[in-house]
Amino acid sequence: MQEKKTEMANKKPKKANLLDHHSIKHILDESVSEIVTSRGYEEDVRMSNIRLFFGTIIIVIALFAQFYNKKFPQNRDFLIGCIVLYPF
Repeated sequence: MQEKKTEMANKKPKKANLLDHHSIKHILDESVSEIVTSRGYEEDVRMSNIRLFFGTIIIVIALFAQFYNKKFPQNRDFLIGCIVLYPF
């Protein structure tokens, strides 16, 4: 128990801009993550990785729709297909 108290005393306090809510959220998230991992739990990042994967797929679909070789009247069906794929 004493080791934890001295360990906590040795850490420097984190500073955040109180007018920036993103900075405050980042400090809170980081602090909670440190507390949870210090108690022996592992951080699970699978959901974040899945969201990044789906975001990448959406970006690729949007790039295909934007830079398709044909102009609008000829690529109408392709654009409709991209629009239908976007929510899924």
